[in-house]
Amino acid sequence: MNNFTIKSFAPYSLNYLIYIQNAFISSKGESRKFPSLDIVYLGLLEEGHFCDAFKKVWSDMIRLLSQNSLFDHNGVLENEMFQTLFKPNDQGIAGYEESKRSFNAWFSSLTGQITIERAADHMMYYEMDIYNRVSKMINNDENRSQELLISLIYDECIMGESERYSRHSIVSLQDLYFKKED
Repeated sequence: MNNFTIKSFAPYSLNYLIYIQNAFISSKGESRKFPSLDIVYLGLLEEGHFCDAFKKVWSDMIRLLSQNSLFDHNGVLENEMFQTLFKPNDQGIAGYEESKRSFNAWFSSLTGQITIERAADHMMYYEMDIYNRVSKMINNDENRSQELLISLIYDECIMGESERYSRHSIVSLQDLYFKKED
């Protein structure tokens, strides 16, 4: 068996983006997503601008996480990149601050990050046996990365596109529970 590690965690940055994406989608009445927040109150950008800004921030976060998973931590939401999803006025600034408080109240509690990670761990390591399946695919080639990073998100990313990185995967809980074979 090859010597490699699988690191799975629920990053603040990507889950915050899903949280904001879902608030935006819910406000449009297209579907019910968690959370259901008043985006007018939050001061999010108008639809076309929001979608473009979201795609950019999502892409930048994935790139940064792929380069160094330690980039994501309990203070990452202070990065000015996230502010670009909000209007550049007092309402947008206040909405951004409120969205961070709301997100952290949920994500930092037992029902947020820890629940996501434990639910995913159970699926990946016991029901799907990811570690053994991946170890059979990796050979001892010195040029191959010996670490796989799995970023866990609580819901699907509908608005962003995920670039492919050979040693970094983004997996939603929905993917784990309903698309096991993929």
